[in-house]
Amino acid sequence: MGALAHGKVPSRYVFFSLVFLMYVISYGDRAALSIALPALGKEFTLTPVEMGWVSSSFLWSYFLLNLPSTIVLDIVGARIVGSVAVALWSCAMLLGGMVQNISQFLMTRVLLGVGEAPTFGVGATVVRNWALPKERGSVMTVLLTGMQLGLAGGTIAGAYMIALFGWRCEFIALGIIGLIWAAAWWLIYRNPTDGLRQQKRTPISIREVQALFRSPSFIGILVVQCTQNYLNFLVMSWMPLYLIHELHIDVTGSGTNTALCYLSAAAGAVILGRISERIVFRNSLHPPRRRFIVAACLTGAASIGLLPHFHTMTPILLVLSISLCCLIAANGANTALLTDLVEDGQKIGAVTGVTLTFSNSLGLLAPIVTGYIVSYTGRFDIAWYMCGAALVVAGLLSIITVRQSITMHASDE
Repeated sequence: MGALAHGKVPSRYVFFSLVFLMYVISYGDRAALSIALPALGKEFTLTPVEMGWVSSSFLWSYFLLNLPSTIVLDIVGARIVGSVAVALWSCAMLLGGMVQNISQFLMTRVLLGVGEAPTFGVGATVVRNWALPKERGSVMTVLLTGMQLGLAGGTIAGAYMIALFGWRCEFIALGIIGLIWAAAWWLIYRNPTDGLRQQKRTPISIREVQALFRSPSFIGILVVQCTQNYLNFLVMSWMPLYLIHELHIDVTGSGTNTALCYLSAAAGAVILGRISERIVFRNSLHPPRRRFIVAACLTGAASIGLLPHFHTMTPILLVLSISLCCLIAANGANTALLTDLVEDGQKIGAVTGVTLTFSNSLGLLAPIVTGYIVSYTGRFDIAWYMCGAALVVAGLLSIITVRQSITMHASDE
């Protein structure tokens, strides 16, 4: 953070704000499909199983490129990668609004995944470079609420745009917004070494990756990331259709209620994350203690398993909001754990990429598995029960395993 002291770059809060907006745009783009799925499915005559595959299509390239894109991120920096990535996925959105058949649409979703692959690596890198250690958890939680704001804005604005102009207009508008952000990031953001003598950066090696998987702390963080990603992608892909199915409302009603859940969850997560950090770190700053925040929040997120017992609007929206609130707070604390415990901060992008590669390989199954569950049972119950149980187990594993720093120094054999 030395560059800040010399006044050579804008305030770090400007950088945090831009990362927040990047998450808003990213998840607004993802929400665009979930709210457009009924209209798109009707236009292209898709079954529930086919909708599940379409919903997961951007994840195919997304999880394959998480690690390669973040390796590039560690070498060239967040300025170049952030600008190119957002510009690329925004072009994918523009093209998505112009397709003529489902094959073309799937190609644009794969391109979207290519662009979005380094998104969270960029965010983690900026937090590691510019946030103070004591504030990383709360900063990351606030940034991650951008996901919920994006989902909320994407669903409610998308619902009304679809009703008035059709789903294609929604995709084109979001693509234009993303291109504006990419230009702003290039003009404003600076890497912390810009203007200084730069240290040679080397990409993460196979031995260092192997060393990661010998760390119990990394395994605990990874398990949490996998389970929360599964629920996150399930909700992101299916919640509008779930509300239409369960509450018998139209697409604008579903979009409004989905947005309400996301917004209340985001507000609650900021408060929950801040209070949790004050309680856990009231005596001393010991980063591994964040695992207690993670476990407590995952337990709250497991309330998603109660959904099958409710069939009216108020309790369903309440359970969804509470579960998502706790899920965001758990994600923020878990990501902060990773940035705190990795000893080599120069490779935090690649480490984040390793984590996302594995967690997204599980997350991409959520829309597909849920599609089969709905197709064969006619309900979502089994999907909610599975998530609730997995979150509780992940919280327990976090408490047991996350205790020490994560080193990537491979031992000589």
